[in-house]
Amino acid sequence: MVWVLIFGTTILTTLGSFSKLDDEINYQNLYNKILECGIKYPDIVFAQAVLETGHFRSDLFQKANNLFGMKLPSKRETVAIGKTNGGYAVFPDWESSVIDYGLWQTYMLDRKGNLTRSQYLRLLDRIYSESKGYTSKVRRIITQHQDVLD
Repeated sequence: MVWVLIFGTTILTTLGSFSKLDDEINYQNLYNKILECGIKYPDIVFAQAVLETGHFRSDLFQKANNLFGMKLPSKRETVAIGKTNGGYAVFPDWESSVIDYGLWQTYMLDRKGNLTRSQYLRLLDRIYSESKGYTSKVRRIITQHQDVLD
């Protein structure tokens, strides 16, 4: 519960400072934003964004600033400003996509409890990804980008 309060405060502070947003996307800026938002398991989240966007080249990222392949939620708070024809969330900028992931993570951890790193990875395999071996790919990206994550 304390983690949720701290994270919620961080998210609200971040939402209140949209004027500082709109930095160019690169690995370091992405990781810094994840850290700034206080998201749990930031290396995993970083790797998810890299994987989901194909290193920032996917159509969904290019057209909707959606780093994580998130659909527009109906049951949780979001900072999305719309949705694509496929139901994916549209964000005003990539930083908002990171903030929204934090909201999703908070929502999930409120429902699932405080998960260990291994439990969180298993959760992602079960409910986040449609492809087999998702967390193996995530782990590989973490290893490949250790210089950014240190």
